[in-house]
Amino acid sequence: MKIFTTIAGGFFAALLFGASLPAMAGGPGVYTVKGNNGEPDSDYTGTLTIVQTSKDTYKLTWNIAGDRYDGFAIGDERILAASFSSKGASGTALLVEDDENKGGYKSIWAFKGETQLGIEVIVPKK
Repeated sequence: MKIFTTIAGGFFAALLFGASLPAMAGGPGVYTVKGNNGEPDSDYTGTLTIVQTSKDTYKLTWNIAGDRYDGFAIGDERILAASFSSKGASGTALLVEDDENKGGYKSIWAFKGETQLGIEVIVPKK
């Protein structure tokens, strides 16, 4: 929950004071994903492909351990609010530019009906 508090606090402070944030995240492209499902020993790796479909919408495709998750997001290259689904399960994710990994994102996510948050670090694939 600390990651969400930090992300949300910084975002809302910027909105409140009218700060202009430089676009650092990469937007459309292919990324490497390292995450955790919110439980001990649930680390995973995979890829995320982001395709811009209009000025403010994006198609997201995660490939994690052989499973594909298809998503739709709104936002810009800095912050994306996404829904995703795979094999009848669905969820929500928030991707925010990552100051520590230029061109990447930090993400929190959850499956519908679950109470645990997963986390991801998303960096441009080299």
